[in-house]
Amino acid sequence: MHRFLNDIVKPWDELNSLLAQRYAFQPNVSDITRLAGGLAVAIRHQVDVVGWKDATANEESFEHRLVADAADFWKHGSLRKSERNNRLTASALFEYSPGQGFRFLRNALFVEHVTLGQHDFMIASLAAIHFWIKTRGLNIAWSGAVKEAGPDFHATAFLYFNPNYCISMSSVRARFFARNTDGTLSAVDPPEVRIEIFQPQTAI
Repeated sequence: MHRFLNDIVKPWDELNSLLAQRYAFQPNVSDITRLAGGLAVAIRHQVDVVGWKDATANEESFEHRLVADAADFWKHGSLRKSERNNRLTASALFEYSPGQGFRFLRNALFVEHVTLGQHDFMIASLAAIHFWIKTRGLNIAWSGAVKEAGPDFHATAFLYFNPNYCISMSSVRARFFARNTDGTLSAVDPPEVRIEIFQPQTAI
């Protein structure tokens, strides 16, 4: 159980906290893609811990199948079975409200899978972790919840570039959502968007 906590639960929590910070990330390579790749590998190898075949785990949990494919692609690149190929990409998520502006929600990692479609890595990996906790009968008092940033809205959708987490920055992706009356979020195209990326004391 301690190995599971150290290699899977703790890294998920650390990545979750980092994603909730207002940082700009290169979509395809940064600390968050590296951390997600390592986490996916640790989850994927739970089949070895319990002595299952991959097909068994994939049939029991869709989310494990998705994360396992992400792990194998992360380690090996293009896979022999091309229908398993995928990539991890990062996008900054913002809530848009007319008259209020933009609220940073979090950064999200998406598994863009050739066959299985596009899925939020943090949501999928959380479900896969709970699957293995239940399957292995681990006594872990942990639920996990995808974090969001604070409630403040601003006139622009701005982010900070921190070289500690991203060694190169040439592009950034952003997605925008509007709040529905029931509290859920739906994708939206704001009439006008101004995205700013700041370095310490310097605007780019």
